[in-house]
Amino acid sequence: MPAAKKPEPARESPEVTKLRVEADTLKKEADRLKDIAGRAQADLQNAKDRLERERQDVAKFALAGAMTKMLPTLDNLQRAFTHLPEDLKNHEWVKGIVTIESDLVRMLGDLGLKRMESNGQTLDPTRHEVLQTGPGEQGKVIESFEEGYEFNGRVLRPAKVRVGDGTVQADQAASS
Repeated sequence: MPAAKKPEPARESPEVTKLRVEADTLKKEADRLKDIAGRAQADLQNAKDRLERERQDVAKFALAGAMTKMLPTLDNLQRAFTHLPEDLKNHEWVKGIVTIESDLVRMLGDLGLKRMESNGQTLDPTRHEVLQTGPGEQGKVIESFEEGYEFNGRVLRPAKVRVGDGTVQADQAASS
């Protein structure tokens, strides 16, 4: 038996070919638009997330300006207590002012204000403003002139400090 010939596929009419090409073009356009829509949706979600983070930061740090303005008053109160005459330390009025200052410090702490510990710490330019250098361990804070504060984890005011320059004080050298 002779081998059977495969039937030749029927030729498409020009209209069918035109429709097939148009369908392919439309499919590519739909895929392109679907990709654009997906990217736009992702961009929108990213923008929403960014705005939410910014909103939280604004809420968290809205009081920063007020806190900064209150720090000199807090410093002055604390400075006054360090220079309080001995005969007034047990006076009831002074005890009342000390209690008020303690309440203020506690309330500010509850809002996110925290005093930074500086003495003995390694110099950190983001947390310390060096006003002087002097005898002491190189790069260590040896004295604080003004306390530094953080507000919700961010430095609100760097501490004003004296930093060791690596030289030994005369009284340290004599005892060695």
